[in-house]
Amino acid sequence: MTTKTMKFAKDGQHYVFRYRHDMQDEMIDHFMGLAESDEYNIDWLDAATLSFQIAQHAAAGDNDVIAPSIPQK
Repeated sequence: MTTKTMKFAKDGQHYVFRYRHDMQDEMIDHFMGLAESDEYNIDWLDAATLSFQIAQHAAAGDNDVIAPSIPQK
């Protein structure tokens, strides 16, 4: 099974997420958990944007590295 990679950077912090195509729902849940946590610099808008990117690329059948553009605050 193919592993996908998603990269995310915000305020000098860099995140790399790797997941299998069949684990998209779990990744979305993980993003929501990161947004709830005070330990990470990911807010609810970031989590929603990352989740949207996963869904968008899944619908397109895209196997490339996903690097969403998140505006810097």
